[in-house]
Amino acid sequence: MSREMEEVKGSSAPWRAEDRAVTFHKIKGDYTTRGLDICHYCGLNFNVGERIPRVIVGCGHTFCTSCLGYFLRNNRIRCPMCRKLLKGVDSVDKLPLNFNILYEVVTKDPLLSSVNFEKCLQADPDAYPDEEAYERDCAMYMCQKHEQRIKHFYCSEHPSIFCRECIKDLHNLDACFVVDLYEIEKMRKLQQ
Repeated sequence: MSREMEEVKGSSAPWRAEDRAVTFHKIKGDYTTRGLDICHYCGLNFNVGERIPRVIVGCGHTFCTSCLGYFLRNNRIRCPMCRKLLKGVDSVDKLPLNFNILYEVVTKDPLLSSVNFEKCLQADPDAYPDEEAYERDCAMYMCQKHEQRIKHFYCSEHPSIFCRECIKDLHNLDACFVVDLYEIEKMRKLQQ
């Protein structure tokens, strides 16, 4: 066998089993390790706010809502990564969410990951046999300021959970980005 053939035979070819295992290990890493937790245009972390991860339909690349708003011109978005042009975009808010990345964002958010969505979204005082059981399970999800309304909204500017009436009183600033926890719960159920 020639020396060149021995070098090729002994080289690390991508089809060898040990190389596939290494490649698989790299792909299997978490979102942060793989760089999927940031927008690859602005370099900022995705969040449940103005930096929600959205997909450019024509090519599948994901960027934050804020950057996509910057790219939107004359109802068109040109992907900064592959340069593919997407036409007929009325608003970046109508582009699909990247649910996989958004799910990771929600599960890593200290406040959102601690919410028991089932109790929060089904907090009904009439469903409990006594007030003590209700207080123990659901009182924390009811707004004390607005006649026991269910707190099912989240603001990324003021990380807190509040009721619909609190939006008008406390979360009406331009910087406030309010998300309905019902929508986040739907997303979480889709991921399960």
